[in-house]
Amino acid sequence: MILIDDVRIGSAATRLLTEPAAVAVDAGRITAVLRSEGERLAACARADEVVAGDGKILIPGLVNAHTHSYCNVLRGTENSLPLEPWALYTVAYGRSLDDEAIRLSILIGAAEMIRNGITACVDHFAHFARAPAALAAHRESGMRVGFAPMMQDLPDHRILGLELPPDLLRRLEATPPQTASQVERLFRDLAAILPGRDGLVTLMLGPNAPQRCSPVLLDVWRRLADELGLPVHTHCLETWPQAAAGQRDWPGGTVGEMARRGLLGPRLSIAHGIWLDPAERDLLAAHDVAVVHNPASNMMLGSGRMPLEDYLRRGVALAIGSDSANTGGRNDIFEIMRLAMMMHRLALPLDDWPKPERVFEMATLGGARVLGRERELGRIAPGQCADLVLLRPDGAAMTAGRPDIATIVQHGSADSVAAVMIGGTWVYRDGRILSFDEQAILDRYGELRVAILAGAAPALALADEARPYFERPYRSGDRRQ
Repeated sequence: MILIDDVRIGSAATRLLTEPAAVAVDAGRITAVLRSEGERLAACARADEVVAGDGKILIPGLVNAHTHSYCNVLRGTENSLPLEPWALYTVAYGRSLDDEAIRLSILIGAAEMIRNGITACVDHFAHFARAPAALAAHRESGMRVGFAPMMQDLPDHRILGLELPPDLLRRLEATPPQTASQVERLFRDLAAILPGRDGLVTLMLGPNAPQRCSPVLLDVWRRLADELGLPVHTHCLETWPQAAAGQRDWPGGTVGEMARRGLLGPRLSIAHGIWLDPAERDLLAAHDVAVVHNPASNMMLGSGRMPLEDYLRRGVALAIGSDSANTGGRNDIFEIMRLAMMMHRLALPLDDWPKPERVFEMATLGGARVLGRERELGRIAPGQCADLVLLRPDGAAMTAGRPDIATIVQHGSADSVAAVMIGGTWVYRDGRILSFDEQAILDRYGELRVAILAGAAPALALADEARPYFERPYRSGDRRQ
């Protein structure tokens, strides 16, 4: 048994962090939360390892509920365009990533997340053929991961009705999309080898977006969700051109079509959810669908402001994510919590301002819900998975007269993180990642980064040629308000 003694426990319901406690961990689970001095002394005598908390704050591990792992090696590339033209470039760079680059990208992101107190993430993984390599890297990382390989067979230029020269269209479509049978085979194979809920890495269905799936692929989505019982994670109405296309192609829009096809339900989470109309938000609430807020990438791409206050009023389950490192920036949920709390204040009356406790809940319990682990993650209580983060409350950045959850949300950072435990195992202590060799990963990426970028040159030339056509919807002046 590991006993973490003399800590102040922080949770979404906590006001002041003053009462000392101890938390006992055994076999990957929290077995007891001890508050009296006598209980703590007795537990210290029985423990195999006693960690002196010295008054540090102990919080549940933070959850990054929407990220794309392959993008961690693509920082510093294109980030000054709206989503659809930007996607031309991230796809172009992505074509140069082999299995080794995918491994490096995942472990670079894992090191950054662990250092920022993130113990779990949803990897909405874009490179279908690289799924086995990605799965191996996630296992190596020591993190808790919802692995959601993307499925899609329709490109954006078809969805948005862009008129392209025939030769450009031919070259953009030179690589055939996944077939429905390939998608189904991959997910059934992965479901057979992943250990289910007992492992750190679990499988999720990852449709890229409803509009990017043909009717045949939407049927595969429904069938796999029903037969395998997996959580499902997808983008949904991130931009106004997507919303306009959904209203044009489907009566009642994108979410209405999802409802008609039986794709809505409590196992589904959607990322972004910016451009849903009130009727579509009603459908999400009625079907208990979770929404993942990505404020950094929403602003970086100019996609829009998610109506957070409206989702809160409707009782929709909410989580937060960092999205791609080459759009949203750092895999830093402290930063994302601050953005989620602050950006909406510019547009809302005082009574509707998001509270820090509610944002912290999104980063813990909300993320657990997206992973399908809401009964096991996000709290510090007996029976919960031991995904825990120790924060230093006395450093220059976080010291406060009245430390509470608002202090953590406003002032927490990687500098505040003293130690991280995932599934009862320490993965970060004394400034070092313990689950893998971080420096070796960074050194190897340093050797390959020039080749990775150079390998994308032919695809980047095609992106440059296509870009003006993909910018046209954003230059037309008919943006939905």
